[in-house]
Amino acid sequence: MVKLFSLVLSVGMLLAMAVEAKYVAPADVKSRGTKVSAYMFKNQDADGDGKLTLEEFKNQRMTKDVEQRNRYLRKKGVYKTPEEQFKAMDEDKDGKISPEDLAKFLDAQRAAADK
Repeated sequence: MVKLFSLVLSVGMLLAMAVEAKYVAPADVKSRGTKVSAYMFKNQDADGDGKLTLEEFKNQRMTKDVEQRNRYLRKKGVYKTPEEQFKAMDEDKDGKISPEDLAKFLDAQRAAADK
C-alpha cells in the first residue's frame, strides 16, 4: 500500500511539473504575422519591388478569413481601416511597407486583440 501511494504521488508530481513547463518555439519557427506577411507579399506586390504601396495593400482579397478577423477586431475595439493600418506600419513615412513591417504590425495587432 505504501509503494502504491508513493507511486501515485510520484506520478502526480511528474504531471504537475509537466503542466508548469512552457513551450519554447525553435528559432526557425515563424510567427503567424510572418507567415501572413509572406503570403500577402507573394500575392499583392504587383511591381515585385519587395515593398507594398497603399494601393497594393488595399487590394487584398476579402476572404472569409479576413472578414471574420475584421469582425473579431471590431468586437475587441482594435480594428483599423486599411489606411490607418498602413500609416501605422509605414514608420519611415516613405509610402511603402516591408514584409517585416507588416509581420510586426500583424503580430502586435494579434497580441492586442487576444488580451
